[in-house]
Amino acid sequence: MRTDIAWTALPWSSVEHVAIADEDAWTADGAMVAIFDGRAVRLTYRLQVDATGATRALDLADAVGGATLALRADGQGRWWDADGLPVSDLDACIDVDISTTPLTNTLPVRRLRLAPGESADIQVAYVDVPSLAVRPVTQSYHRIDERSYRYASGSFVADVVFDEDDLVTDYVGLWRRVAIDARA
Repeated sequence: MRTDIAWTALPWSSVEHVAIADEDAWTADGAMVAIFDGRAVRLTYRLQVDATGATRALDLADAVGGATLALRADGQGRWWDADGLPVSDLDACIDVDISTTPLTNTLPVRRLRLAPGESADIQVAYVDVPSLAVRPVTQSYHRIDERSYRYASGSFVADVVFDEDDLVTDYVGLWRRVAIDARA
């Protein structure tokens, strides 16, 4: 199955398109164009997730600034860079969070399968855009009801609404889904 999604950011100028090939494992190919502090950014990414929901590969490139990032993971919390060298700072991270896309919120939601009222704290490999610097960050997900979660990281808190396929429809105050097309 292939799903095409478009989101727009609300507090800054940005539009994103992602195509997800979803089988047991899935691959997401995305492109985002945004303006950050007067600077144009065109980010492309490819994200691969295994059948357990763990991130296995992430490749990002900023076509305007020239920055790139490539990470590989074993699905158990160990990471390597593009040269095959260990990235020990990311030990224990199973998911990634790209700062400029709501897509990566789908990863822990699908993987954790929290029931309404349940919460979980996780470590993620957080990727800052446009620098593409990566660091471990603690995040919290609390399932409010069938479709809504409260997300927190540090002092930042937001409610996020998902559809039946755990894809973001509304990241309150930050992103809104503007299109979706799913086909077999």
